[in-house]
Amino acid sequence: MSSKADACPHCEFKLTGLSSEQREREWQQVVQRQRERLTSQSMLALLMAIAAFTYFFMQQPEPGSWQLHLANGGMLVGLVWFVINRIRMLLLKRRGC
Repeated sequence: MSSKADACPHCEFKLTGLSSEQREREWQQVVQRQRERLTSQSMLALLMAIAAFTYFFMQQPEPGSWQLHLANGGMLVGLVWFVINRIRMLLLKRRGC
């Protein structure tokens, strides 16, 4: 990032023209938006895994069918996505934000 930049291109954090209190408040808002985004993604991943499991449980697809593979894939992707988001949330919290 350039030293002449007004804001961070990744998180849109304003770097110039703010007092230390305003900068701290702005940083807290950026971190809160990141937490909200991760929480939303985490809930979407969990919903995906639950929907796939519900389909698997209710429809009981035949072994080897594409429906079975789709349900298993949905559960796997949803759970892995959920775990990754929880780790990202933990790292965001540990970072001291």
